Amino acid sequence: MTESEIFDLLRRVSLDSAWGVLNRLGYPNQFCEGLQVVRPDLTMVGRAVTVRCLPIRPDLAEAMRAQGPPYNARAAEEAKPGDILVVDAGGETGAGFLGDVIAARFLYNGGAGIVIDGALRDLQILRAMPLPIYLKAAHAAASGRRIVPVDYNVPVAVGRVTVLPGDVLIGDAEGVLVIPRALAEQVAREALATDHKENFLRRLLEQGRSIYGVYPPNEATLAEYKAYRREHPLE
Repeated sequence: MTESEIFDLLRRVSLDSAWGVLNRLGYPNQFCEGLQVVRPDLTMVGRAVTVRCLPIRPDLAEAMRAQGPPYNARAAEEAKPGDILVVDAGGETGAGFLGDVIAARFLYNGGAGIVIDGALRDLQILRAMPLPIYLKAAHAAASGRRIVPVDYNVPVAVGRVTVLPGDVLIGDAEGVLVIPRALAEQVAREALATDHKENFLRRLLEQGRSIYGVYPPNEATLAEYKAYRREHPLE
């Protein structure tokens, strides 16, 4: 299955069912904690491009400037369709990692979302962009007030979750889930099957059935579901 096909499947699954699959596979700590959802109306699916920041100090900031464009600008300029910018700012909320201008370039190049364990600037404008954003806070100050980006496409931590470059992220109104790339197809397929069954069970309850024997389903309900699935297979 191609990456694009996996992404299409993941857009159809619930975050909770995907977490359930990861939990069964031994990855229970993949949900990013403590982040605000800026665009709960948007679904986010894509691959992680990471940036790591450290607290500002003058000599380090000068050394990073000498290396070339800062990593927030580089991530925007080099973005490919489906990239999700994942920023480890160490939880620092006293300065914004980037604002609307850099975000506009990232979005133009196909950026699929921004996830930051820190702050962004220009939130009023960012809210109007068709770009899923997950952050800890907003702040008017530029990044140089508190942080300096020091690494690009390295392992990072966001919301108490380790994110590796290339990991697959999904996000919705609830938050962000990080899926190891090698497990993405399995998670997508199994989560889709879980949602299919749970949607059936929910409809039974909406029709007046007692929760007992429906959730969790007993043998009779499972037989009903198997018959339903034959007529309404997973697509």
